[in-house]
Amino acid sequence: FWILTKLFSFKLWHADRLYPLVPPFRFLENIPNYIHLGLFWSALFGLFLIAFNQKNKVLIAITLTIEFCSCLLDQNRWQPYQYQYFITILFLLCYQKNSKQFLNYFSFLIIIIYINSGLHKFTGAFLYSVWETMILHRFFGLEKASIDSLFIHYSGLSLGFLEFVAAIGLLFSRYKKIAALLLIGMHLFILLLISPTGLNYNSIVWPWNVAMILFLYLLFCRESENYISWKDLLKGYNKIHLFYLGILPIFCFFGWYDNFLSFNLYSGTLKRLEICIENKEKATKYEQFIKNKSWFCKSGSVIKVNDWSLKEMNIVTYPEDRFLFGVIKKFKAQNPEIEATYIITQYPYQEKNTKYYK
Repeated sequence: FWILTKLFSFKLWHADRLYPLVPPFRFLENIPNYIHLGLFWSALFGLFLIAFNQKNKVLIAITLTIEFCSCLLDQNRWQPYQYQYFITILFLLCYQKNSKQFLNYFSFLIIIIYINSGLHKFTGAFLYSVWETMILHRFFGLEKASIDSLFIHYSGLSLGFLEFVAAIGLLFSRYKKIAALLLIGMHLFILLLISPTGLNYNSIVWPWNVAMILFLYLLFCRESENYISWKDLLKGYNKIHLFYLGILPIFCFFGWYDNFLSFNLYSGTLKRLEICIENKEKATKYEQFIKNKSWFCKSGSVIKVNDWSLKEMNIVTYPEDRFLFGVIKKFKAQNPEIEATYIITQYPYQEKNTKYYK
């Protein structure tokens, strides 16, 4: 599934593209495209070999190092599924001789994903952007008048609540199968929602949803034994995994840690960047990404950066300020002839939550 995901987002691993690369460190700027492609194909080949040789620690370590270096060249590559797959193979490397420990941490990772994903949905942003707009209006075709009732509006919170409760249920042998089946049902609905028969949106996560269904079945439905052991989680160096998976994501709720590394998924709370172009005739190379309608853009020509990212690379934009400022800086440097206003906004879409840059 990791190989499939990388192939589905092939352009993401290129440097030869319109969407700018924004590495976390300045010295990683202007790395030649052949380095990006070399890392991509090497990592892909390494993953293919690991599938048939899971006990070769040297091979796993080299592949993870290559993947890590590749991700350092562009923060947009720090997608949540990429992070999950990387950690999973890291667990394979760390606990290769102890399958019980591997299953313990793999189960912990899956549970943490659902806990964080569920908690991030307890917001008005989720109710407006995902529940009302995506699910009720665009998918089920309900008109705004039908959605306006308080009961229907706030009933959307039950989705996050069920995801969170199911995640907690995975911790207990008695309830884990029921909880896993609830979450499998959620993934089946998500696949229907974003499939070509639904909204035909964000196809990069189709394999991820299928993978999560299989993980839930293998970890929580097949066996009566519960793999989670708090004693092992708190033992020695194992506390490191507990720290970056269990503790650091909490700081995301205060804006102190990255959203994708905290598995903030489909919450509607992520920041967005729009580029309002005032002289459209100078931006012909971006013509396929330019739209004529925006809530904030007065010029009539706008590039919604998330849509641009989806069209060119098949991934959503990394939603952190430092990354969005990096995109602005690169766009201005690459297109000095384009007059534009750059708008970073976040739900609720009001002036107080909107920043304008020239």
